[in-house]
Amino acid sequence: MLDFWVLVLAFGASLVLSTIAMARPEWFFNQERMISDLSAKQAQHTRPTPRVGGAAVIIAVVLAGTLVVDQLGRDLIWALLAGVIVFAVGLREDIMRDVSPKTRLLAAFAAAAAAVALTGQTVPGLGVGQIDYLFGWIGVGLLVTLLWSAGSCHALNLIDGLNGLASGYTICAAFGFWVIAGHTGDRDIQIVAGILIAALLGFFVLNWPLGRIFMGDAGAYAIGHTLAWLGILLMARNPEVAGFAMLLIMFWPVGDTAFSMIRRRLRRKATEQPDRLHFHHLVVRALPLVLSRGLRRARDNSVATVIMVPFFAAPVIAGVWFWDEGVEAAFLLLFFTMLFMSTYAFSMDYFSSRRFRRRTGWGAVQVPDMAGEVELSRLSCNYVQEATAVDVRIQRARPDASWTLVTSAAGMSDLQWDGAFETDMEAWQMFLSVAKDQGMRAVMGQSD
Repeated sequence: MLDFWVLVLAFGASLVLSTIAMARPEWFFNQERMISDLSAKQAQHTRPTPRVGGAAVIIAVVLAGTLVVDQLGRDLIWALLAGVIVFAVGLREDIMRDVSPKTRLLAAFAAAAAAVALTGQTVPGLGVGQIDYLFGWIGVGLLVTLLWSAGSCHALNLIDGLNGLASGYTICAAFGFWVIAGHTGDRDIQIVAGILIAALLGFFVLNWPLGRIFMGDAGAYAIGHTLAWLGILLMARNPEVAGFAMLLIMFWPVGDTAFSMIRRRLRRKATEQPDRLHFHHLVVRALPLVLSRGLRRARDNSVATVIMVPFFAAPVIAGVWFWDEGVEAAFLLLFFTMLFMSTYAFSMDYFSSRRFRRRTGWGAVQVPDMAGEVELSRLSCNYVQEATAVDVRIQRARPDASWTLVTSAAGMSDLQWDGAFETDMEAWQMFLSVAKDQGMRAVMGQSD
C-alpha cells in the first residue's frame, strides 16, 4: 500500500521546486523571453511567468516513485520511463523556445513507440464487440495506441491555457484512474495515480488562482503520456475495462484538440497554428461581456477555470461510472461530443452578437507634463500583431508618481490612455486586453 509520507514527499517536492522556479525565473530563461510570451496569440497571462511548473511535478513524481518502485509492475515502470523522451524535448522548448510543434509531436510519437516496444502492450479494444473485431487486424491496435498516447500528450499541452485548468483536469482524470484501478486490483496504477495527484496539488496551489507559474510543455507532455498509459495498461491487463470509458476520462483535452484541428482545417489554417479560439478561451473572453464590463479583469482567467470544472469533470465521472460497460460508454462519448460541438457553436454565435459588443474602457486625455527625464518601464516595447506594430511606452515622472501609458504607430497621432496606473503591469494589462480583444486599430491614434 501507498504510505502517506510518500504523498507528502510528492506534494512538498513539487511545491518547493515550483517556488524556487518562481523566485529565480532567470535561472530558466531571460526576461526578454518571458516578456515575449505575453504577446503570444494564445496567451492569457499578463506578467512574465516561468513555465517549468510541470517539470517540478514530474521530478516530484520520480522522487516519490523511487520509494515505492518495488511495488510497481515492470510494464508500468517501462511505460513511464519512455516518457523521458517527450519530457526532455518539452523542457528544451520551455527553456530555449526553439522546438517546433511538429518536433514536439514527433517526440510524443517516439515516446509512445518506445513504451509499446518496452512493455509489449497495446490497446486491445474499446469494449464494443463489433468495433473490437477491427483490433484483430494487423497493426490496428498499434496504430490506435500510438495515436492514443501521442494525442494525449499534445492535447493536454493545448488546454494548458488558464490558471489551474490543465492541472485541475489532470487531478480529476488521475483520480478517475485511481478509482477504476481499485475495482480491478491494479494497486501499482493506484500508487502512481495517487503520487501524481499529490505532486499536482503542490503545483496547483501556486498556479491557481494567481498564476505565478505555468505547467509548460515538459510537464504537459510528460503528464499526458502518464495519463495515457495508465489507461492503456488498465485495458491491456483487464479485458473487462472498456476503452470507451477510458476515452471518456480523456475526453476534454482530446475532444478540444480534435475539434480545434477540424476547425482550423475548415478555416484553411495550419493545424499546428496557435489561436485563441479554444473552448476555455471563449469562456474567459465571455466573462466581461456577460458582466457588462469594458475590459477583462485580472481574475477572469481563474474564474473561468472554476466555470470549466463541470465541463471536464462530467465525462470523467461518466467514464468511472461505466468503466466496464462499453456500449453505454460509447453512447455517452457520442453525447458529450455533440454537447461540446453544439455548446461551442452556440457560444460563438451568441457572444459575437451586437448586443454584447463592449464599450471601450479608455479615451484620449492630456498626459501630465513630463518634461525632463522619465522612468521607462521594462514592459515598454514594440508590440506586433497581425503585421501591425505599435510602440508602447509605459512611463512615470518620478518614483512616487503613477504610471502613464502612451501608444503610437506610424502615420498616427499618439494615443494617451485615460487614467493613472498604480503599477506598470496594470498599464500593460489594459493595453494587452484591448489589443487582443478589440484589435490593433483600437490601440492606435488618429491618422495624421
